[in-house]
Amino acid sequence: MAFHHALGIDFGTDTIKICDKKNRFTVCEKNMIAIRDEKRVIAIGDAAYEMFEKTPMNVRAACPMARGVIAEARNAEIVLSHLLKKHKSILSGRPAIFIAVPRDISAVEKRAYYTVLINIVPENKIYLVDKGIADNLGVGVSMDSQRASMLVNMGAGTTEVSVVAGGKILISKTLQIGGDQLDEDIITMCRRMFHIHIGKKTAVRLKTALAYVGDGPANSMVVYGISTVSGHPMTAEVTSMAVSICMEHTIQMIAEELRGMIDRLPPQFHQDILEAGFCLIGGSAMIFNLSDYFRRQVHVPVSLVPEPGLTTLRGIQAIMNQKDLVKNYTYSLRDLTGSFI
Repeated sequence: MAFHHALGIDFGTDTIKICDKKNRFTVCEKNMIAIRDEKRVIAIGDAAYEMFEKTPMNVRAACPMARGVIAEARNAEIVLSHLLKKHKSILSGRPAIFIAVPRDISAVEKRAYYTVLINIVPENKIYLVDKGIADNLGVGVSMDSQRASMLVNMGAGTTEVSVVAGGKILISKTLQIGGDQLDEDIITMCRRMFHIHIGKKTAVRLKTALAYVGDGPANSMVVYGISTVSGHPMTAEVTSMAVSICMEHTIQMIAEELRGMIDRLPPQFHQDILEAGFCLIGGSAMIFNLSDYFRRQVHVPVSLVPEPGLTTLRGIQAIMNQKDLVKNYTYSLRDLTGSFI
């Protein structure tokens, strides 16, 4: 099956990434929508994110996804349709759409992706790809390899762990822990240690600029927020050590889950992972020294690929460009339900 025009979509909790077959462009915008009075859309994508935490009471700016799955199908459709129309050339010719979805979600949750796309392209041009397969291809592992490979995708809402061998997903597990939980840890720490209430966007800036795991540079950042004592605006100087310590418990939980999954692998694949370890990918994988921390805690090698946030999209792109991969590793609504909508 050949596609002259196809688009790949990584529909993440934090961002939406879109590319074509030849990598001539990549769209990467925040997965967010701002709505006034529950009915009028006033901003989408990066523009909505700029409004986030600054809106009046009658305006809600939020992401239409929760914990890695679509929670508000109508709003998700509006966001995706807007981003596609914003780049009108990519919709010419009614392209086939390849979209990555988590492996271990229900058929109803997978059907929601069709609900989002059905008014954009015909249903017979929508192809779902298991995220674990896309990640495996995105890091450059051959689907013909009989050795087991393990991928840990740390996103905003979830951490998805996949073990792949012989072109099949052996084990897949979605942990309800991701970058959003780390942001909450930082917000809680600021409230308890510095008596200042900060928003999620400030927490993200602190995480990006200061966070490390284990050892890292001693830096600090001045943040603005609301005093939890007086209720007045105030500033506080937050240190990198404070940011890093507050995230330890959440990261340790992920490490324990990874160790448990490796221990439960069938013997014929257990040795493969002990020798090769796992590949750490996803937008939250960029925390300083995170891969070294997992290496010490899980006791296996850990590799980090360049631009880990684009790994899934690279895997989808590989599928779009190879007929045998389209045939073997994509599925349609008919495959899920026996019929189209």
